[in-house]
Amino acid sequence: MPYSPGKTVLPSLSVVIPTARGGVDLATCLDSVEVQRYPDLDLIIVDNASSDRGIERLPERFPGLRLIRNEENRGFTGAANQGIEASTGELILLLNDDTVLEPGALAALVHALVSRPSWGACQAKLLLMDDPERLDTAGSFLTASCFLVHRGAFEPERRFTESDEIFAAKGAALLVRRQALEEVGAFDTDFFAYFEETDLCWRLWLAGWEVGFAADARVLHRLGSTASALPSAFVQFHSFKNRLCTVLKNLGPARLAWMLPYHLALCLALVGWYLLHRQGRVGLAILRAIAWNVARLPRTLRKRRSVQELRRVPDRVLMSLIMRPTPMRTLLAYARGIDWEDPQKPGSGEIG
Repeated sequence: MPYSPGKTVLPSLSVVIPTARGGVDLATCLDSVEVQRYPDLDLIIVDNASSDRGIERLPERFPGLRLIRNEENRGFTGAANQGIEASTGELILLLNDDTVLEPGALAALVHALVSRPSWGACQAKLLLMDDPERLDTAGSFLTASCFLVHRGAFEPERRFTESDEIFAAKGAALLVRRQALEEVGAFDTDFFAYFEETDLCWRLWLAGWEVGFAADARVLHRLGSTASALPSAFVQFHSFKNRLCTVLKNLGPARLAWMLPYHLALCLALVGWYLLHRQGRVGLAILRAIAWNVARLPRTLRKRRSVQELRRVPDRVLMSLIMRPTPMRTLLAYARGIDWEDPQKPGSGEIG
């Protein structure tokens, strides 16, 4: 049953929506936020150099909306960090411009977080825009391969009716406590896009926070609206680059000693597979991602020291909470080039 706030006093909330597209999707998203009637709402749009001139008129249509304009596309990470820095709310909701909140979703998402003091962040129940009876995802978990397994992806949404803890939330509708962000920091500035929310959630877990899935907060998500317009090699470069950097920063030394070589071996095997199947650009993108991390290893190790200094939970405890077995389907999906953003379309999406 959807959450009804009644007379509950809700904390102040900032909603940050980065956009590089603008257009109808963004306007529809804003309409769905407005009808939530949240009592203390700070709404921020970060325009990542979109070509939509209509964005300039949004503050007229949505009083109180603040618009940040970028002359160049700073990626989801850069734009999200700008919005976070400009925000004022006790809670911060990062929202994709291709989402639509169902009635009551905002209050339900906030209630899920504030009623669980151990949660530093939580994800809404993301549903496919074109088929709301099916899930986008109900949260992600880490595997020994360092790839993620996305729980409930494309499954009937009725199977996930209880809120619970997950390893990583999807950034399409991610609610975070300001207190938690002040403790662990915002998104990694070296990540243009992809895997940035997983890195953040991992750091939250290390610092003693938990990350949750809010089953009553229903949000529709139009998959692939951004990724489908990008070259596959671009997506895979950033996905593999950021995943490897995240592993280097966040794993404890004992786990890193065997999970990193395992992950690198799988990456190199995928390079060979892509080259063998005449997808050389994708294979070379993976090699570039590895090379990027080698070249910036001293910088990453400095970040690692900062992350590990905040650690409150040892890996022997944490891994029992956040890891799941590696399904062969996950590895085969990479090899076949399946796009999780659009499972009917081979090629460009980030699987995990």
